[in-house]
Amino acid sequence: MSTLPDYLTADQARMVERAHTVAAYWHRDQTRRSGEPYITHPLAVAAILADLGADHELLCAALLHDVLEDTACPKTELAAEFGETIVRLVTDLQPLDALPAEDWQTTTDERVLTLKVADRLHNQRTMRFLPPEKQLRKARETLDVFVPIAGRLGMHEIGRELEGLAQARLSGDAGMQAILRVITAGATILPPAVRARWIAEWLGELNALPDQRARRRFTVELLAGMPRLAVMLRRRNPDRRRRP
Repeated sequence: MSTLPDYLTADQARMVERAHTVAAYWHRDQTRRSGEPYITHPLAVAAILADLGADHELLCAALLHDVLEDTACPKTELAAEFGETIVRLVTDLQPLDALPAEDWQTTTDERVLTLKVADRLHNQRTMRFLPPEKQLRKARETLDVFVPIAGRLGMHEIGRELEGLAQARLSGDAGMQAILRVITAGATILPPAVRARWIAEWLGELNALPDQRARRRFTVELLAGMPRLAVMLRRRNPDRRRRP
């Protein structure tokens, strides 16, 4: 990873870096539907969790979460290097899709659920590369299952972003979806701790505007002012991450 949370010890940081190296190796020939290298997905999931203050075991699991399911990496090799706890976080993630959502809270480690929600957030952010019918199904599932779970886990900012992304997808308004993608991309310069709240507020303002022309004007003005907003917010909420 190019950046690591400053709350990790030196040994923990080295383990997270090693998980990145191992994941990059096993995913080396794989790409996402967008054409990007597959490793960009576990990296993004780990970054989401780092912003939440996740421990080093969960960050390692995020980086490795698709290695056993999508590559030929032996489970014994992963366990030998990273330990049973991290491997269990990875393996417990896989069966969730086969369980009724109401059983997740009682049968699953809270850290596994946190990883699952972070995984869904990044997938929702990049959903446009999926077939339209799958986008709608995933958006509905996000509202019905993932938003409530995020709330129960105390992941309120992420829950709001998930809700906004899913509602925009289900609205069937292609113009609104395009605008939301632009705003979400621009908002990456905002501090992670407040980013989702601002996106949710802007989505509410967009929905209140009368037509697409007004929404486009709002978006242009918003993007123009976003760097100044980012500077102001970062002064109030200093970034917790550092260069290793």
